[in-house]
Amino acid sequence: MRRDSGFTAFDVAITLAIVAILASVSMPSFLKWLQAHRLRGAAINLMADFEMAKIRAIREGALVSIAFSENQYQVFFDNGATCVDANKARDGGEGLIQDRRLPAGVRVLLAELVSPQPGLCFDSRGQAPELAGAAEMVPLINDSGRKTVRVNRLGSVRIQ
Repeated sequence: MRRDSGFTAFDVAITLAIVAILASVSMPSFLKWLQAHRLRGAAINLMADFEMAKIRAIREGALVSIAFSENQYQVFFDNGATCVDANKARDGGEGLIQDRRLPAGVRVLLAELVSPQPGLCFDSRGQAPELAGAAEMVPLINDSGRKTVRVNRLGSVRIQ
């Protein structure tokens, strides 16, 4: 006597069709969540790197600058005499602290930065003296929205 066991091809086809329908329904919301997660993570990383740059400037007694491009930024020791004189572009002899590429789809809106050069500098007291009255707002955007990392003259950093 022979027993029937296992799945038929029809059973497998129906199961795969149900899985495909469920995946197609849930995929758009997952992709939207993923974009929002990348933007939030990029803002948190930028805030942490600002704090790290401020701490390194205090600890080393040196100028630490952050130079932005559209999809990445670098944190480095700046050889300028003061933050106002610093060119906020990494030259050959300046030591690199951090080189961070932003997640896919996330970018910095360079046109909205307060400083004329896309960057920021912390002095040996952990302050950003070039920001006389205004705070530096670093806007990060992607298809899911916008996050702004704000740094004031005294070096206070927060996400808006």
